[in-house]
Amino acid sequence: MKKIIAITRGDGCGPEVVNEGIKILKIISQFTDYEFDYIDAPAGGGVWKEFGTNLPEKSFETIKNSDALLFGAIGLPDLPPGVAESAILKIRQGLDLYVNLRPVKLYDILRDNCPLKDQFIGDGIDITFVRENTEGIYKNIGKLEKDSAENLMLYSRKGCERIIKFAFDFAVRKGHKKVTSVDKANILKTSQLWREVFHEIGESFPTIETDDIYIDAFCQWLTRAPFKFQTVVTGNMFGDIISDEGAFLIGSLGMASSGNIHPGKVSMYEPIHGSAPDIAGKGIANPIGTILSVKLMMEESFNSFEIGNEIDSAVEEALHEGRTVEIKSEKLKTLSTIEMGDLIGNKLRSRLKA
Repeated sequence: MKKIIAITRGDGCGPEVVNEGIKILKIISQFTDYEFDYIDAPAGGGVWKEFGTNLPEKSFETIKNSDALLFGAIGLPDLPPGVAESAILKIRQGLDLYVNLRPVKLYDILRDNCPLKDQFIGDGIDITFVRENTEGIYKNIGKLEKDSAENLMLYSRKGCERIIKFAFDFAVRKGHKKVTSVDKANILKTSQLWREVFHEIGESFPTIETDDIYIDAFCQWLTRAPFKFQTVVTGNMFGDIISDEGAFLIGSLGMASSGNIHPGKVSMYEPIHGSAPDIAGKGIANPIGTILSVKLMMEESFNSFEIGNEIDSAVEEALHEGRTVEIKSEKLKTLSTIEMGDLIGNKLRSRLKA
């Protein structure tokens, strides 16, 4: 089956990690019925410098007419904040990608890289953050004046319902026993609507336990007992913060993947790390977040959970043999970005051939 993948390499280390994601897609097409065509859709800071826009209309048209988008990272240090990065919001809102799926999984082999390694972390860390992706403060309704600034935090009932329903359905699919909602309902009217909708929808899933936690309390529980959480659903800004916090628990931001999803429609997959211009071109960026984003693409856009599992297993096998510098081990060889991608690709190739 042929699929069209739009490719946004972006800025900084984005092109380097995207190349490793494409490497994985090519191995998949070599050993399965999937065929992939790749079409560039440039966006980001470098594009803004050349064309005066961070998301050219032609790029957005390419994305809209694809089956999925593999996205690197954008942002340059010599541009004002948001000049490059707002392209992500344009894509999320332009395609109505209301689900931001952010898994945080600590592989057993990386337990020594976890900052909580000296305390009890139970059976490990395996959390999926389900973040509302198109509303809240990041809808970017507001103004900036000389002596003041404002942003509107907007929640709609429809927006709350569809993301919370997705979270419960996801928990059922994954066999999770509990869905945790994170809000600030003791202060914010938006969170009070959110909590009301959360419990309304929760009543339709009697086999799933529900839990409400305020955002400030959740931030400390995430470092005290991360093993207690499975599916966590929350709003846009809170989700951005806690999923990044969670990513540090698994060894590195470079390990964390994400999917910006509208079920059944064109969706975008990207690592959660930034463009990291300080390491761009050095060949040391960790490609695993991008490779695991390809895993999410296969599962969420192409409904191939078997291939997704094979990618996950290939990553875990590779981590026993080599690491990039930020998760290095004295017992294992330190690998470049390309070498890490090659190692995972070889593991995947062996698994798909078997």
